[in-house]
Amino acid sequence: MIRNAIICGAALLMLTGCEDPKNATLFDGMRYSGRLQADSEDKRSFTATVSPVSQGLEAAREAARFEGTTHCVRNYGSSDIDWVLSPDAEATALSITDDQLSVQGRCAE
Repeated sequence: MIRNAIICGAALLMLTGCEDPKNATLFDGMRYSGRLQADSEDKRSFTATVSPVSQGLEAAREAARFEGTTHCVRNYGSSDIDWVLSPDAEATALSITDDQLSVQGRCAE
């Protein structure tokens, strides 16, 4: 019983060190939480969201672009994106809700 507790404790300690902050991608020195959802019918089309925008709009734009670019490179071998709702849009045209920026695009063929 004690042996199992020690093993579990050691495993938890190892897991806490899995994310190396030196390897994290930061934008203007800030960490943004990003998520990408591919369209169920057209996997090249996606919506990427990042937060919190309140840390900095320009950095949030770059974090959103990074999510889309990473998706396209990993799945289709190219960083070319045809933006539907671009991270480069005027600030008033951006989709920002609840401190979260959303962009939409399609990986170019």
